[in-house]
Amino acid sequence: MTVTQAKDNISPMLHSGTLSKVRNFYPACERAANTVLANIEPTETIRTASLSNVVHDDLNNYPLPSDFKKIIDLYPQDNRTHLDSAQRNYAENFSLETTIKNKKIAIEASEGTKILRINWKSKSPQTLNTMNSLTANGTWSAVGSATGLLAQSLYKLTGSASIEFDVVDSGDGIQNTTQSAIDLTDWDELADVIFPIFFGVVTAVTSVSVRWGNDLTANYWTGVAQTAQADGTAFRVGWNWIRVPWSTATETGTVAPATIDSFRVTVASTGAITNVRVDNITFSLGRVFDIKYYSRFFFKSSAGTYLAQPTADGDTVIGDGDLNNIFLFELLKVCAHQIEGEDSAFDINYANVNLHGNPNSPDPVMRMGLYAKYRAENPSMAKKAVTRYSGGPRFRR
Repeated sequence: MTVTQAKDNISPMLHSGTLSKVRNFYPACERAANTVLANIEPTETIRTASLSNVVHDDLNNYPLPSDFKKIIDLYPQDNRTHLDSAQRNYAENFSLETTIKNKKIAIEASEGTKILRINWKSKSPQTLNTMNSLTANGTWSAVGSATGLLAQSLYKLTGSASIEFDVVDSGDGIQNTTQSAIDLTDWDELADVIFPIFFGVVTAVTSVSVRWGNDLTANYWTGVAQTAQADGTAFRVGWNWIRVPWSTATETGTVAPATIDSFRVTVASTGAITNVRVDNITFSLGRVFDIKYYSRFFFKSSAGTYLAQPTADGDTVIGDGDLNNIFLFELLKVCAHQIEGEDSAFDINYANVNLHGNPNSPDPVMRMGLYAKYRAENPSMAKKAVTRYSGGPRFRR
């Protein structure tokens, strides 16, 4: 059904009244659609997409599709087995059990943006440096005018410490060219560099850059500067996860991937930043995942673009049959309220009876409205969050 057809249907439902009194008809369609989506999970809105980032063992936060509403399924694209099923947890349980559980997900938010948290172990990363000491694995030194290098044992994410430094000028950082070499031959130009970095303030932070290779002057890779966290959200006060794809890095000289022993991390800034901390630098070979979900977009343009709100009369409503009728009755309520004001009670009641049924009807069929009928024929497949409950102490007899 196109928006034009919706107009043709809604006009006689309004006693052939003119729609010219409906201000901003397209936003009215969006409001009606949002009400529909709040009541049911339309099968017609199910979509499947590839996650924009590959999934890594030790990286938990991932961006969701822009039209995400509720998750149905998450699975690897390659060689899925009957055991490849994700269980959705509440936020606390997910965080508590990341080191002891597998194939768990959670839907959370960061700075107002929904994120997908995934704990799915596929291929362990290779650690270049645990950052537990300034000298235990090669020697960390200042880049540029960075000052205050120390092994910070209080603020860390893994192990016993992180490496702390102060950024005085933009481009300051730390580097190490004498670490134990790791062999990344099979991961060359495929892996991602992953590490956490701590900022006490973020107002002056512009980007984070890394360089790695056999040295840092002749044979090295330079990653694309990262201006946000790995999940796409803005840098925040606290620990930020950085993901630098090797596939988009630029090679200088000829790097031998079998002997990677040098690494540099720098921070571009608009001012001085104290107490920057870096922990546990790894290279990780991720896995490509698909997500199946209910979309919050109820319309589609003639070009096939999904929309939260129609922008032209030729745009279409996603769905047919009962779903179209449900949408029209919700649109009737929105339009009647605008056109008739206090006199809209009859039309709104008429729409509600069709949508929710008449509990006083002697006919059992009439007690079931369109919403109940749709739910019965199209039960929600959304993945619900589960938790565990303690059964209390157990006593031996």
